[in-house]
Amino acid sequence: MLKIDNENNITITKGDTLTLTLNLKKDGDDYVPVEGDTIRFAVSKGYVGETAYQLLIEESVPIDSLTFTVSSEKMELLSHASAYNYDVELTHGDGSVDTVISAQIKVLGEVK
Repeated sequence: MLKIDNENNITITKGDTLTLTLNLKKDGDDYVPVEGDTIRFAVSKGYVGETAYQLLIEESVPIDSLTFTVSSEKMELLSHASAYNYDVELTHGDGSVDTVISAQIKVLGEVK
């Protein structure tokens, strides 16, 4: 089961594959990444320092499709009945960074 609410919070069943296609906007218009841009999806939990989280999953998003997949094996690493933070960052060719999504992932247990 995959559910995304209006604030980009994700609810997913433990061990399911996560596949999402991003729709990026800039100044109200669709943004199409250009060569030199990189897009990163990251899942983390808990603080490592004052502002950093413990990185658990990291995936690059292909700029030609804006679709990324996190394998069921990686998603299996997340504990059920837990909430994690995730974000999507767009790094432009000039080095500037935009965090385009910052929300939570809630992991549900599966029926056995």
